[in-house]
Amino acid sequence: MRLHNTGAWQPGDPPGNRHFVRTHSAEEPLALLSGRRLGPVTMSYESWGELDAERGNAVLVLPPLSMSSHAAGPTGPGHRAEGWWDALVGPGKPVDTDRFHVIVANNLGGCDGSTGPTGLDPEGRPWASRFPALDVVDQVNAEAALADALGIERWHTVIGMSIGGARALEWAVSRPERVGQLFLIAVAAATRVEQAGHTHLELELIRQDPHFHGGEFYDLPEGCGPRAGVALARNFAHIRYGTEAYWQGRFGGQAWYDDSDGCHTKFRDYVFAQGEKAWERFDANSYLVLAETALRATVARGRGSIGAALARITCPTHVIGFTTDRAYPCETQRELAEGIRGARLHIEESELGHYGFLFAPELMDPQLRLALG
Repeated sequence: MRLHNTGAWQPGDPPGNRHFVRTHSAEEPLALLSGRRLGPVTMSYESWGELDAERGNAVLVLPPLSMSSHAAGPTGPGHRAEGWWDALVGPGKPVDTDRFHVIVANNLGGCDGSTGPTGLDPEGRPWASRFPALDVVDQVNAEAALADALGIERWHTVIGMSIGGARALEWAVSRPERVGQLFLIAVAAATRVEQAGHTHLELELIRQDPHFHGGEFYDLPEGCGPRAGVALARNFAHIRYGTEAYWQGRFGGQAWYDDSDGCHTKFRDYVFAQGEKAWERFDANSYLVLAETALRATVARGRGSIGAALARITCPTHVIGFTTDRAYPCETQRELAEGIRGARLHIEESELGHYGFLFAPELMDPQLRLALG
């Protein structure tokens, strides 16, 4: 059955470089923090480089909310865009696939091959709005089951950025014996109040779309889904993750002094195009599930306090922040570095805001080379 009104990867689409592992069955489901159970569960991932004989050179990269496992490589069947970290992952690059076996897992709850709202429940129906709420703990439990299936007992390094960084933190807090090194980029120990407010607005833009239909739109004719809501939510987030100085320099510059209207039009067209791309490659229900998971993210849950949780981390840790990041301000990275024993903190001067780790690989290059040696 082909689902309508979604940009999700679906069975029957070209797999590209994805691999798929059934980590949980309907009979032995994944136990969620909420008390619910989820099964069957499939985790999809991409990998580069060879696993060594000791199985000790595996690096796990955990992507941000809207990114997939396709961190490196060209466009092609199954991959609509070039790898989002292509400048940093590959032979001889900072995350060197000649030395490391690199795995990038798709998010549980997402729409790129891992189980999410477009997947099927035990009765063979799309989960859609019935997909259960997730916690970062649940996502990491699924990732740990994937690692078990792949025979990886301990990661050489776990790298995470944005909400992927929250999962990297959870790995190091809940399973310190399985993480050899931690590399955190633009993340906080818990979602900040303003970030939560912005995320609530994104969620409402989707829910208030008259074509959302309570999340039950996969069986409606094409064109009857919440395209406008998803696009506007992404428009809003995309502007916020940059900075005024960056957008002004990129779309204004000297031309702004002579033709400000033209600059405004260029920026409007660019932003609207980003929203359309989000609709074409993402899924509205997955957007809600993943954004709500990010809202709930805190390393302190069940551990008393942030400080008590961070004290559990035993591995060498690198923490990277950006001076103009409004989503995860650099004081949150300072908090992480102060709470993690022996952590190394580096704050990058950048006008790119939260997008520093995506738009400026030259900023990440030396820090990754330093960590990975």
